[in-house]
Amino acid sequence: MIRDLEIRSITKDDLEKVIELDNASFPEPWSKSLWNVELSRNQRIYLGAFQKKELVGFIGGLLAHTDFHITTVATKESIRNLGVGSVILFEMLHQILGLSAEVDSITLEVRSSNKPAQALYRKFGFAPVGLRRAYYQDNDEDAIIMSLENLQSANLQDRLAKIRKRFPLINFVGVQ
Repeated sequence: MIRDLEIRSITKDDLEKVIELDNASFPEPWSKSLWNVELSRNQRIYLGAFQKKELVGFIGGLLAHTDFHITTVATKESIRNLGVGSVILFEMLHQILGLSAEVDSITLEVRSSNKPAQALYRKFGFAPVGLRRAYYQDNDEDAIIMSLENLQSANLQDRLAKIRKRFPLINFVGVQ
C-alpha cells in the first residue's frame, strides 16, 4: 500500500504533470489542448493522487445524462499494484455518488489484456456488460465495457465503507 497520498481535483496548474504521466502511461495520450478543454468543461471530474507534490495517479470522467463515464485512469508505472488505483477510484466513486441521485450507472472501457485493471474494477463492483471490438487504435485491441449499477444500494455503500477503512493514511481533500 502506498502511503501519504493526497487526493484532490486536478487543475490547470497540474497540466504539465498530467501530460507527463499520460504520455508515460498510454500509447495514444491526450493532447495538451484536449486536456485544457477537459479541465475547463462542466460535468467533468478529474482527480489526482499526489505524493510529496508528485502526481502518481489520476482518474477522470464525465456525466452523460444518467451515466457517469470514466474516460481515463493512470498510475505511475513504478508504483502500480500498490493501491493508488484503488484510492483514486474510491474517491471518484465517492464524488460521483455525491453528484446526484439521478446518476444510475458508471461505465468505463478497459483493454481486454489489462487483467490487473479489470480486477480492480471488479473489486469495486463493476461487471462486464459488453465488448467494443478493435477499440484501441494503437493495436486494434478490444475493450471490455464494465458497468457499476444500483448506485444507491446498501451493498455498494457497505463495499465502499470497507474499502475506505484500508486507506487510513490518505488525505482525501474535501472529503468527510
